[in-house]
Amino acid sequence: MHWELMECLLMIPVLTAIVPLLIFIQKNIFDKQVASISWGLVILLITLCVAYYIRKIIKKTKQLNYLHLGYACEMAVGQELELIVRPADRPYRVFHDIPFEGFNIDHLVVSPKGVFVIETKGRSKPLQNGSKQFKVRVEGDALHFPRHVEREPILQTQRNVKCIQKWLTEATGFNVPVGGVLVIPGWYVELKQRMVFPYIMNSTQLSQQLPNLFAGALELGQVQAISHQISQRVKDVDRTRVGRIVS
Repeated sequence: MHWELMECLLMIPVLTAIVPLLIFIQKNIFDKQVASISWGLVILLITLCVAYYIRKIIKKTKQLNYLHLGYACEMAVGQELELIVRPADRPYRVFHDIPFEGFNIDHLVVSPKGVFVIETKGRSKPLQNGSKQFKVRVEGDALHFPRHVEREPILQTQRNVKCIQKWLTEATGFNVPVGGVLVIPGWYVELKQRMVFPYIMNSTQLSQQLPNLFAGALELGQVQAISHQISQRVKDVDRTRVGRIVS
């Protein structure tokens, strides 16, 4: 994406320099005059091309800002999760960025109280009267942001929970209780309804509330078996990626 943005930034000055260059070549080298209509068509074509690249720059810049915001939010959530695994009396395992076919899980937490899928959604805060709006309301199974409503993050978390539960149950041979948590860093989450799964919170609440959540009881041996399956999956995917790069 950075290369595409650099291409756009290079093409705009190149295109804007074409018309003066053509005029210079026609007059000083070939000593010819070109009809006004021809110059008009050339200028129109170059204007359209420049407009296309400007539009592309705006689009790519927004995408980069969105990716940077998402990455920063995932890092913030990851740091909060590390607070959970620090105490020695907590047998927690935390995994980050677990790839699946066509999607990835931001974070997985394995504990005696179940497996938790942690999905992170970064959203920029709009300005109103010069101040940022930071409150998101959870109502009607939807996220009500100041200027729009979203249902997909909740549905995505629910889908990912079902996917992880199915995979881990098949991989381990026993029923694995899985819960979901949707984290929206930097926002104040106002709950207007009782949440079961996914729980919705901001990143600062995560390290405090996650140890109190309960998806289902797991013995220490089951925690280890589940953690082993997740570790193997991450390793297998990493080997596949390395093989593709080498070949």
